[in-house]
Amino acid sequence: MERKKMTKALIGESLKVLMRDHPFEKITIKMITDEAGVIRPTFYNYFCDKYEVVEWIFNENIIDKVRSMFEQKMYTEGLKLLFVCMKNDCTFYKKAFEITGQNAFTDIVRNSLYQLFISEVNTVYIENQSANPLLTPEMVAAFYSVSLSNLLELWIRSNNQQYTAENMVDAYAYLVSHRIQDFIIPTEKPAGD
Repeated sequence: MERKKMTKALIGESLKVLMRDHPFEKITIKMITDEAGVIRPTFYNYFCDKYEVVEWIFNENIIDKVRSMFEQKMYTEGLKLLFVCMKNDCTFYKKAFEITGQNAFTDIVRNSLYQLFISEVNTVYIENQSANPLLTPEMVAAFYSVSLSNLLELWIRSNNQQYTAENMVDAYAYLVSHRIQDFIIPTEKPAGD
């Protein structure tokens, strides 16, 4: 089992190295295997394609760690870890967010977050918690996974060094705990209109 994990990590690291200098769409399986020093069949023993490698990297390096914290009910710390890990590997994630289309990285992030949130929400969700029957665990998990994945993408793509992981966790907590009306300041109509 340890060997399998080491081989996957080697392939993942090889893809990350290649993404520093090449657009993702130009990277081939041969390039990845050459960089990793493995043969092509070895790649296919572990992954179907390069998109699956990107998904594995995200889940292995971030989501699995965050899930562990969520299981301990350390939600704020888990979210902070998510932001810290993405910031620490900002170059890779910035390139990853450029992957669009059928296997877009945004979708990978959203789906991974959804799985993380749905498993947690299902353990604590109280039936009929709301008078609104649409607020199911699935709806709650979808809302938070979409909003968080979009915020992560905007943050990583902006590459603004002023926004720390702590700032982002605070901003996210503020956003999800307030209504949109709290951000809209109505302007008064000029006299005579």
